[in-house]
Amino acid sequence: MDKNNNFSSISPTGLRPALGLLILCQTLEELGLDHEAASAITGLSRRELETPGYLIRSDQEIAFIKATLAANPRPDLAYLVGRRYHFGVFGIWGLALICSENLQQAFQVAQEFIELTHSFVGLELNVDGAAASLALRDNYPAGAVRNFVVERDLIVTLVVATEAAAQKLPLMHLDVAIPEPAHAKEIERLVGCPVVFNARHTRVNFAREILQITLPQANAVTWSACVRQCRELISRQHGERSFTHRVQRAIADSAFKGIGAVAQRLAIPERTLRRLLQREGASYRALSQQLRLDLAQQYLADDSLGLDQLAEKLGYSEAANFSHAFKRWSGMTPGEYRLSCKHANSKIPL
Repeated sequence: MDKNNNFSSISPTGLRPALGLLILCQTLEELGLDHEAASAITGLSRRELETPGYLIRSDQEIAFIKATLAANPRPDLAYLVGRRYHFGVFGIWGLALICSENLQQAFQVAQEFIELTHSFVGLELNVDGAAASLALRDNYPAGAVRNFVVERDLIVTLVVATEAAAQKLPLMHLDVAIPEPAHAKEIERLVGCPVVFNARHTRVNFAREILQITLPQANAVTWSACVRQCRELISRQHGERSFTHRVQRAIADSAFKGIGAVAQRLAIPERTLRRLLQREGASYRALSQQLRLDLAQQYLADDSLGLDQLAEKLGYSEAANFSHAFKRWSGMTPGEYRLSCKHANSKIPL
């Protein structure tokens, strides 16, 4: 038997991307449900969650999810949150998956760099003769939070794998280690195979040949660059945050009010700020522009935000100014980019 297991338990105080909570909040808003109580309990504001690269502690995320579930006892919330995901949500990690040669390589990348995501589960790929399986491993005690993260991360895994392959995967059987939910039929429809709930482990079984499906966007050069960057990000995440990262946070926290506001937040003179950035091979102007573009793309993927609101969040006095800047950066108008996001999601054969 071939076994590929890179799962290690997640430290409750370890740092992790805040993106999972942002998507949870977006889903709650779409459903007209409350996330303010969870924000108040954890001290995590929506602005912080929207900041690209923002890191939170595992225990903060658990507390946020627990408070959310207490305030919103909707049984299909994890399923709906999971369905909002696509590979682009995960940045360089998602791009590494989509550019992999085949599904086996994609799953191996997913395992190796799982800590770059906000998943609470580990992945374990097993191959035995003509059969294969992908298991989700977690080390949480039974309860609402565990059920939520297992179901959410299972749905995310299936959605992203389907998107990478650009086809519905012919799965054989799915075991899920949570009680059978009221929306069990929706999960069965999504996976297209028999599903058993209350299982000991969460595991999807399929034919080994599926692992050799060539991915339509496979690109060895891009894949290699992405994997290298994933390794660098993990090294940085384990070490001290760079000055460049602190400046990015300050730019977002000051709502793009300029270098003077950023220097004031960091309690250093503007000249010192520029010099320290230059030492790390960065510049204030480039950081500010890249952060605006990253946030703009993130906001445009959320249909609930109008252009006026979006422009204000990015420090523009008028939506027209933002539209001109976005077209200059990306070569697309905000409307064209928003349509491209919808089109990409609609092509996923779920």
